[in-house]
Amino acid sequence: MLELAGTGAGDVVMDLGSGDGRIVIAAARRFGARGIGVELDPRLVALARENATRAGVAERVEIVHGDVLRTDISRATVVTLYLLPSLIDQLQPRFLAELRPGTRIVSHAFAMAGWRADRVETVRLARRHPGQGDESRIFLWIVPAQARGEWRAPGWRLRISQNYQDIEVEAELEGRRLAVSEARLAGARLEFAAQGLRYAGRIAGDRLAGELARGGERAPLEFVRR
Repeated sequence: MLELAGTGAGDVVMDLGSGDGRIVIAAARRFGARGIGVELDPRLVALARENATRAGVAERVEIVHGDVLRTDISRATVVTLYLLPSLIDQLQPRFLAELRPGTRIVSHAFAMAGWRADRVETVRLARRHPGQGDESRIFLWIVPAQARGEWRAPGWRLRISQNYQDIEVEAELEGRRLAVSEARLAGARLEFAAQGLRYAGRIAGDRLAGELARGGERAPLEFVRR
């Protein structure tokens, strides 16, 4: 799960329902990340804290005794889950509202309703697990920026429709409709191609700042959402 998320030393990994702390401990030991585990069972909280101390990573691992549905998740850059679908359904709106664009969410076994995973991996287990078999499915989502709306720049108008990370872009240049292809949104990065033009930029609130390429020439181009 941590490898699929591309976990690195600059990440804050939050494991919701952290049990004995093994994921956040691995995040600290193997990837140099900070780890935050959230667990409701006080016995498991105590065990996870002991495990972090034994592993020598207690200074980089925090185990919180709390309810995953009420926990502040905004600090996370990677969120890991092995929760029942009923809990994931309740968390899903918060992931979009509270996590920063580009945050990676990894779930073991259970997907999110209506939100297409960016990647799905099937992993062979070292030994068969009762009730699960000898394979696990792991799902990765990258939290998208809010791109929906009308965007303007001198001579330009974009209309963007959005369903999670899937977008459709309508573009006009000097009042002329352009045929758009290859529109993609990955976190805060938005790209599209249109009749020999290629644009790549990053969304920050109501601004989309980037670069327009035409042939061998490149020029900065910033849009503002209206």
